[in-house]
Amino acid sequence: GRLRAPRLSRTSSAVSEASRASSKKMLAVVSTWQFESVCSIFIVLNCITMGVQSHQEAKGTLGPEVDTLLFISEHVFTAFFLAELVLRLYACGWRIYIPTSYQGRSNLLD
Repeated sequence: GRLRAPRLSRTSSAVSEASRASSKKMLAVVSTWQFESVCSIFIVLNCITMGVQSHQEAKGTLGPEVDTLLFISEHVFTAFFLAELVLRLYACGWRIYIPTSYQGRSNLLD
């Protein structure tokens, strides 16, 4: 015989609806100017710390305390940007990063 797609139970349908509802709520969060502003601030702060790190590596004048601070800040920024990516993927789906439009191309670069 012929293979048939499994039927979804009412429970899995309810879970799917709950997942869509929470995804819409997350989209409402990641679309706010406040969320974008926090992300922008983290980008600027990360650029500053990368500049300090470049200076530290080139001149070696800032000391071991700054090395430790830069090491910790690098991990904090990485964790923040990973969390941002996960939230955006959950809210918008992975297809937003496919370059089929101008926004998709800019998201792919991001």
